[in-house]
Amino acid sequence: MTTDKLTDTELALTSAALAGDTGRLYQVAGKLMDEGVAFDELLFDHLLPAERAIGARWEQGDYLIAEEHAATAAIETVISLLAGMFDLPDDGVPVVVTTAEGDDHSLPARASAAHLLFLGYRTTFLGSSVPGSDLKEFLASDQPAVLVLSCTMTSHLLGALSVINAAHAAGIPVVAGGKGFGTDGRWAAVLGADKWVAHHSEVPGAIDEVLGQQQTDRTQTSLPSALQDLVNRRSQILAEAESHLSEEVESVDRRLREEIRVLLGAVEAAILVDGSEVASEMLMWQRRALSAHGYDEFAVARALKRSLQDHDASSAADLIDLSA
Repeated sequence: MTTDKLTDTELALTSAALAGDTGRLYQVAGKLMDEGVAFDELLFDHLLPAERAIGARWEQGDYLIAEEHAATAAIETVISLLAGMFDLPDDGVPVVVTTAEGDDHSLPARASAAHLLFLGYRTTFLGSSVPGSDLKEFLASDQPAVLVLSCTMTSHLLGALSVINAAHAAGIPVVAGGKGFGTDGRWAAVLGADKWVAHHSEVPGAIDEVLGQQQTDRTQTSLPSALQDLVNRRSQILAEAESHLSEEVESVDRRLREEIRVLLGAVEAAILVDGSEVASEMLMWQRRALSAHGYDEFAVARALKRSLQDHDASSAADLIDLSA
């Protein structure tokens, strides 16, 4: 969506969301439902597209991160409020929904949980970033039929693996979705997910499919030794990368610290799935977003590459191609 081509409905949703006006956004959503728009149509054709459009405009530098956060919070709150219209069924298929460990982007998972509740599944939404060890204990006790996993960025693929391993340890199949698994879901298969979906609306069918499959012993994926060593040194690498970055920029703010973590997560993910494109694609996206918001597009990458080289992690450092 572009601001000069928005319909009245899109404009009303977007302006309310950007203002963080949950009440007005709820009223617009309620009016649509009063006019006959079904809940799933409201989710997939109105609310989520509005969020994606706002996110794209943030990447281009048109919106502040505060505005993007306000919009996301308002949309997620409204989805939660609307989901309160539906009772939790006693006899529905029990499903747990969460995000990858470390992934704080809870809106896609929240939308899936609301949609499944609308369809009559007995849905438990765990929010974002539940540690794998805690999740494993919860699932062993709760024993849902399926776990639905959202991963929004490739930098959280290690966290996605933690969730998949926790579910499989409890004998529970995993339906995975989100851009973090790649446009064709290839990384979901590499990590051992039982099924990948390209869109929220496909989740119910995927649940039915995995439940219809003959139950087998579900494997758990271990980290390669080189990657495990890198993960063990993550805190040191991040701290030293921040120190290197401070030599180049006036102030290392929270945004830049987060970008260091994002890029390191993508490097780790590239090693995990043996796909160098994971790191290169993240680096290109990061450079565009940083430049759009007035940052040096190469500073974060240079600082992290230098830190990895300091730690004698040459194979990881080589994944950060500054010439690309």
